[in-house]
Amino acid sequence: MGKIAGCLKAVFISFNCLFTCLGGMLIYGLLQINLSDYETEGIDAPSVLWLWVFAISTILISLLGSHAARTENKCGLKFFAVLMGIGMVLMVICGVLVSVSKNQAMENFRSPEVAKEILKDDEKKTILITVQQQLQCCGWTGVEDWGSDIPDSCRCTPSYGSGCKSISQGYRRPLSVHPKSCGEVVGVYVEYGINIILGITFGFAFVAMVGLIISIKMINQINRHDRAGVSAFAMRDY
Repeated sequence: MGKIAGCLKAVFISFNCLFTCLGGMLIYGLLQINLSDYETEGIDAPSVLWLWVFAISTILISLLGSHAARTENKCGLKFFAVLMGIGMVLMVICGVLVSVSKNQAMENFRSPEVAKEILKDDEKKTILITVQQQLQCCGWTGVEDWGSDIPDSCRCTPSYGSGCKSISQGYRRPLSVHPKSCGEVVGVYVEYGINIILGITFGFAFVAMVGLIISIKMINQINRHDRAGVSAFAMRDY
C-alpha cells in the first residue's frame, strides 16, 4: 500500500497531465509562427519569447508534479508546492495591477491625444477610415476629430430605428453620421480582451492554489505514514 491515498494521487497526476498537454499545445502553436512573421505580421517578439518561457515552464513543472506524486517523493512535492505558491502570488499580483490600472488605461486609450496622433499619421488615418466603415463609427473621440473634412466612411444612412446623428456644417445641408466614436467602439473590444486576460490570470492563480493544497495534503499523508512506520518499528523493538 502506498503512502498517498490512491484517489488523491490519481487526481493530482491527472491534473498535471492536463497542464502538460496544455503546454504542449501552446508550443505547437508557437512553432507555427515563423521568424519572418514577426516583421510581416507585426508580431511582438518579446511577447512570443515570454509565451515560450510560460509553455516550457508549464510542461516542466507539471512533469515534476506527476513524477513526485507517482514516486511519492516528498522533496519533489515540496519543491512543487513552493513553485505553486510562487506562481499563485505572481498571478494574483499581476491580476490586481491590471485591474487597478485598467480604468486609467482605457481613459487614455479613448483620449483626444490619441486622436491627434492618429490624424497626424496618414497610415493610421487610413486605418481609422477603414475601422469607421467596418464598425460604423465616426472619429476616434467623435465626428469633431475630422473638423470640416468629414470622410464618407462617417456617413450614416437614416432608416427606421437607426441611430444616426445629424450635424450642421454652416451653409451645407445637415449630414447624418454614425453617433458612436471609434475609440468607444474599439474600447469595448479592448476592455473585453483585458477582462478575458484577467479571468485567465485569476484562473491560473486558483489552479496554482489547488495544486498547492493537494501537494501539501500529499506531503502530510507521507509524513503520517512515515511517523506510523517509525512508531510501529519502535513498539516492535520494545
